[in-house]
Amino acid sequence: MEHEGVLRALEEQRRERESAMIKLKRVRNSLLNISKLPPEILGNIFRWNVSFEDDFGGLGEESHNFLFVCHHWSEVASHTPELWSFWGRTLEDWTRWCRRSGTAPLDLVLDSNEYDVGNLSPTMLNALQDRATADKIRRVHLTVEDSGLLGLIITSLTVECEEILSNSVESLVLRNYDEVLDVTDFFAHYRFPKLRRLDLTNCMVSSWDYVTSRTGALTNLELDFPEPGSGPTTSQLLSILASNPILQRLILYRNAAPGDHGGESSSRVPLHHLNELKLLGDSQDAMRFLHRLDHPANMDHLTVELEDCMVAEISQTIGPYFRDYLRRRDRSQNGLGIFLSLDHEIILNAGDTHGTGPQLLQAVNFMRITLELDETLPNDVREEVILDLIAHIPRVEIVCLQIHCNSVAIGNVYAQFPNLKTLFLKGTTLSIVFPRQNPDGDESILHSLRCMFLQDLVVGGGDWSPLTTFLSRRASSGNRLDTLEISWSPHMCPEVVESIRGAVQEIKIELPDPVCSFGTCS
Repeated sequence: MEHEGVLRALEEQRRERESAMIKLKRVRNSLLNISKLPPEILGNIFRWNVSFEDDFGGLGEESHNFLFVCHHWSEVASHTPELWSFWGRTLEDWTRWCRRSGTAPLDLVLDSNEYDVGNLSPTMLNALQDRATADKIRRVHLTVEDSGLLGLIITSLTVECEEILSNSVESLVLRNYDEVLDVTDFFAHYRFPKLRRLDLTNCMVSSWDYVTSRTGALTNLELDFPEPGSGPTTSQLLSILASNPILQRLILYRNAAPGDHGGESSSRVPLHHLNELKLLGDSQDAMRFLHRLDHPANMDHLTVELEDCMVAEISQTIGPYFRDYLRRRDRSQNGLGIFLSLDHEIILNAGDTHGTGPQLLQAVNFMRITLELDETLPNDVREEVILDLIAHIPRVEIVCLQIHCNSVAIGNVYAQFPNLKTLFLKGTTLSIVFPRQNPDGDESILHSLRCMFLQDLVVGGGDWSPLTTFLSRRASSGNRLDTLEISWSPHMCPEVVESIRGAVQEIKIELPDPVCSFGTCS
């Protein structure tokens, strides 16, 4: 019996060894099969591990571990130029990878702050100069909080000749969060016939004619100049737009020179390919600029954030512009969404939606309007201001509305938008939005409404009855909401939650504390 036990143990060990050998052979065969791959295919596999699109997520600590697997892999990698077209997004990464010469166009990316500036070694500066001289740079995306560092990099990329035609640069993003940086020399030395994206933040060009005459294929333009006089005048900006007629995305933080209105000409700059426009700045200056653009009225996104706005301007200038814009707009099968905010203290983010809202609205075109009033108004006047603005908007095609305002009665909303399907309300007073008395009868329950999103509600004394009454009236008419989402609002006791749950198909409530702090519910 003892010998039989030993034999069984030996047999078990033999089987384990055979199993291990089989697994080892499989691993060896798989490695041999990978080694038989053509170098260009193996190089492409490596490239997936280190390549990015415009978001440039950065290099992980193990991103280049394939270099250490075997000599063959290292050789293939060294002869795959595309692997070295991205040095990472920190100076530490640059120092590590800039020595790789590579022949593929470089994606030069830096995302640095004042606490992590590192240093630019002579080797790195020489590598940048060699790339610039050979016209082997595809994208330059630099975000820094040290204008000295940014200036040194830009200087190293400026080729010392009168003018050079760059056929490689497709994207140029310079975001400087320090003092204004003059990048005139850089633009004076280059023409960019293939430049598609230009994004300048706090960077000055003394002669904006360089940008006008040396670009022509821009599809994405974003300009932000916090300091007066650092950006182009309205006339110069219109010239830049006219020389780049295929623009698709335009974001401007307006800060034109005083008195510069773009000349006396009444002609408009044609931007027929534009599908996203975001304009921020002084209301009068911004509206004058908008009237000089011949842009499509069916673009996916129109965002206008106006500061120092007077109530009279809404009726006299802003409202008529939106009426004209929507009059020219092609009727969309999915309708139009309006995100509207109004405040006399801060500019609210009119595009800030939470939860499932954005997923529900992917097919809807949006207009975003944010007004920072230069006047302090009582609540009833603020509501009149909003209603006056949206009165210029064709009612029938509006299917989504988001309002950031203290008080807008839902009955007035219905009167403006009878086909409303989705409603966002932020910072509203519950008793005003859903009044106890319903002079409009059943009309005030918005029969077409399917989804409602409520955020930062003002609930007096914990009284949720205006909302529960509104929902119960809809449910009793056989017209329950499909979706209701309540977030960042006062406490709601379990009885109110259950009452709401019974009147809505799907509900999501995110409150500070589900326990009612008032002890009773009205």
